[in-house]
Amino acid sequence: MALVNHAKKEINAKIVYYGPSGSGKSTALTYIYSRIKPSLRGELKCVPAGADNLLFFDFSPFETPLANGYRVRLHVYTLTGIVTNPATWKMTLKGADGIIIMVDAAAGQAAENRESVSQLRDFLSAYGVGLHETPAVLQLNSFTHLSHPAEESDIAAALDLSTLKTCHTNAASGEGLLDALTALSSQVIELVKARGQQDDQTNSTDMPVLDIADSGTGLRSTSGTATQKDAEYITAAQLSFERPPVAFLTEDLSVEGTTLRIPLEIQCGNTQRRLVVTVSVASE
Repeated sequence: MALVNHAKKEINAKIVYYGPSGSGKSTALTYIYSRIKPSLRGELKCVPAGADNLLFFDFSPFETPLANGYRVRLHVYTLTGIVTNPATWKMTLKGADGIIIMVDAAAGQAAENRESVSQLRDFLSAYGVGLHETPAVLQLNSFTHLSHPAEESDIAAALDLSTLKTCHTNAASGEGLLDALTALSSQVIELVKARGQQDDQTNSTDMPVLDIADSGTGLRSTSGTATQKDAEYITAAQLSFERPPVAFLTEDLSVEGTTLRIPLEIQCGNTQRRLVVTVSVASE
């Protein structure tokens, strides 16, 4: 569920690129990151997650704040290479506000794609969430040429994903990648509005439709400088089966001068909340 930081007037949403190994997820994230102006994005990080690797970054897709000064920040995640532990995918998907299901459009990958989507449903079901309840886009990727449009409905039907928005992409060239992320991001923002997660002031705000595939100069953003991530949605320290009521996100701890920021995750049933405790230490 998207997190709203009213103190900073910031809406944070988590997007996960999910799919079998070799489908182009890491290539897609790297390309998208390269299209964002350096001043408008956080750092692209790859951290160990057990025996696997988590790739992620964050950015703001709007050029200016919303009418009441609120900004939207998207946190984008995927796992790289062959994922050896399925539980790593499960934890990466925890709290996802939107999912891009990225599959190889080649006919020979049909069985692997079906197995991957079946696992996705199982992972979400473990959190009491159905795939139909989560904003999602089916991304048919090819590293050589885009699939013929006539194949689109057949692939979606075989994966039981006919109701999803489908995009053809080429991760190697970047073709279609920004369009797919734009489509998903718009769904995520609409869901935030529908769930009424903003207060009375922001509920009356008309959020503009995301247009990530904007121009060659970079993606549209809300801020002229990269912002400090007060609470990452997931870190290597969280990738385990244990879910204590209160988790101390050690790797997200930050110190700036005499100010200490301590990120916490509070678990209440199936609901997670993120909290950042700021402590100022007076000099003697």
